Amino acid sequence: MAGNGRGRILITSSLSATLPTPYETVYGPSRAFTRMFALGLRAELKEHGVTVTCLMPGAADSDFHARASMNHTAFGPGMKENSRKEVARQGFLALMNGRAEIVGGDAATKRTALEHRFLPETYKAARHATKAKPPRA
Repeated sequence: MAGNGRGRILITSSLSATLPTPYETVYGPSRAFTRMFALGLRAELKEHGVTVTCLMPGAADSDFHARASMNHTAFGPGMKENSRKEVARQGFLALMNGRAEIVGGDAATKRTALEHRFLPETYKAARHATKAKPPRA
């Protein structure tokens, strides 16, 4: 792409990139890395005509939480989820418009991302822990 002087790359991160994620202490930091990787790569490739967009979806209607054995947490069945088709559409439009990043999902998901910019990390961590902590056996 750089050699051709044009191109687009869409990298999927997560809303989890914006807060500490107790009980998901590998997932959250890996998504934070992915976000920073996308934004850094964007800066490197800009002069070559290549744009990089980072998609940060909130919870989407998929088997993600079930596969992560989180069905017995607040992230399990019954949790409100965004349409994966709508999230994909939002990511594609952001990519085509050359945006650096986009939070994928509904207005509530976007408000949560905005909140995360201003709330203390310790507060966000404690709030996430209450949702992600598995029940005692």
